[in-house]
Amino acid sequence: MTMQVSVVIGTYNRAHLLKGTLEALASQEVPGSLEWEIVVVDNNSRDTTAHVVAAFSKTTATPVRYVFEPRQGLSRARNRGIEEARGSIIAFTDDDVLPAPDWIAQTAAAIDRWNAHGVGGRILPRWEGSPPRWLTGNLHLLICLSIMDFEAGCRLVLPLEAQPQVWGANMAFRRELFERIGQFDPRRGMIGRKLFRSEDTDLVNRALEDGLTIAYDPALTVLHRIGPDRMRKAYFRKMTFDDAQVEARTRSVFSGPAFFGAPLWLYRVAFTDFWKWVGLGLLRRPGAFDQQLAWLSSAGRLSGYWKVSLAGLRGASDRAGQSGRQAR
Repeated sequence: MTMQVSVVIGTYNRAHLLKGTLEALASQEVPGSLEWEIVVVDNNSRDTTAHVVAAFSKTTATPVRYVFEPRQGLSRARNRGIEEARGSIIAFTDDDVLPAPDWIAQTAAAIDRWNAHGVGGRILPRWEGSPPRWLTGNLHLLICLSIMDFEAGCRLVLPLEAQPQVWGANMAFRRELFERIGQFDPRRGMIGRKLFRSEDTDLVNRALEDGLTIAYDPALTVLHRIGPDRMRKAYFRKMTFDDAQVEARTRSVFSGPAFFGAPLWLYRVAFTDFWKWVGLGLLRRPGAFDQQLAWLSSAGRLSGYWKVSLAGLRGASDRAGQSGRQAR
């Protein structure tokens, strides 16, 4: 039989979580006519990831392949998975996710049902502890945790805003989509401990801009395991700053006056956001934390522009030095 679905999991130093994801995949209820495989891409882990995959592969009839990708970054791991996968449909999930027992079958069915080039679905939280009220009552923070729960399916349209979206923990694409628009942007997505994001939405945006069909289908369901480390405000502070930084670095072209590579208006925004946060904090208003995140987003974007500017200066200096040596 032709391989129909390849499940790609990029993982980095999460052997203890990866085991649960693999066990959930082992419990899949898949029609006998559907051929599928699992491709685990070890993104330079230093823990027991290789051992976990080897042990698991001996317990299942499903083909399991272990691939080592030394170049750090979730996008690089996923791109390596695309190259290694044999399926006509390439599905992605994460090493802290538990797919529902019918996830593989529903993924293949949804691709046909929507006549789509890509599909995604529900991402529901599985709290690994008691979540604080400031988290569960804040829709923005839940979105930061990649929680996606809409009851109605739909085809996605631009711009991607409040409508259902397709995110990395639960998404699948026909192979030809990557042949047409390219792979994941390696500048985006988590890199080591850097909480960069948006590699998934960037891919979906590019697909929609190219006229491809991407659909959200609530029949595709996974559980996102959320540990105590991601129920702390420090986690959201770091994520907000890191994500804003990479967004600026990947969209560094702009018009208008600038200072040290960053638009002047962004300095004003960062200054205003900072003092709004200070004021709300001193008054102990409920929105103080959200305002702090707004300031960190502005600061992260400034940092991203500065890094691009510094890289340009270094590049110019290196080229000038090389020209000087050649002239001598």
